Amino acid sequence: MPRVAKAYIALVVASGTTVLLFAAGSWSSANLRQFVIYLGLAALASTFKIRIPGMECTMSPNFVFIILGMATCTFSQLVAISLTAALVQSFWASAKRPRLVQVAFSGASLILSSTFACKVSRLFLAASGTQSSFALVLLAGSLYFPLNSALVSLVISLVEGQSMKHSFQRCYECVFPYFMGGIVYAGLVSSAYTGSTAWTGALLLVPAAVLAHIYFLSRSVRVMPSTVPDCSVEPECTVEAGSFPRH
Repeated sequence: MPRVAKAYIALVVASGTTVLLFAAGSWSSANLRQFVIYLGLAALASTFKIRIPGMECTMSPNFVFIILGMATCTFSQLVAISLTAALVQSFWASAKRPRLVQVAFSGASLILSSTFACKVSRLFLAASGTQSSFALVLLAGSLYFPLNSALVSLVISLVEGQSMKHSFQRCYECVFPYFMGGIVYAGLVSSAYTGSTAWTGALLLVPAAVLAHIYFLSRSVRVMPSTVPDCSVEPECTVEAGSFPRH
């Protein structure tokens, strides 16, 4: 593995670990029932893995519940949800046993993407005097998707020697409609159910997530994948076994 790739992976993992430790030190158990439900739904959605046509990459609808968590959960709870989603995505039904560096990078990239999107969105809306949960979900999701995709596209570029532009563009083209639809749906739910009842709206998203999974599963079966280096990346930036070459 090139030294620059090792340095980049180490930087992302160290940054994600720092955020995780900070979240653990500021843990809040506010609205614990809602947090547990979001955590469970994100974990469940992480098992709905589908290969992106033309790439050895996967996607899942767990981002919907992560984005909802940005609007209703505390910072520490959001980090816990993001980490759990990454771990389930890494280990669930993996063809190979994931290596520690792969799992660490997946968790760190997901934590960094979700916390950055949440913090920036909240700061921007607070400065503009807006308190709309729909606006928060839409803005946070619009930041989360490109940032997370960029983190993974860059590691693929450095490790596999691929063009970052090509990796990002391919992922963007395949999952953008799916992702934006999820953001809008999550925004509508968050605006309809607020406060302590937001978890009720999250449950309503489960049938839509299942339908989306079935649609993309049938679509991926019809499309013949192109030959590319083995890497497993999702819109939520989970890098699975086979992503990093062994020495």
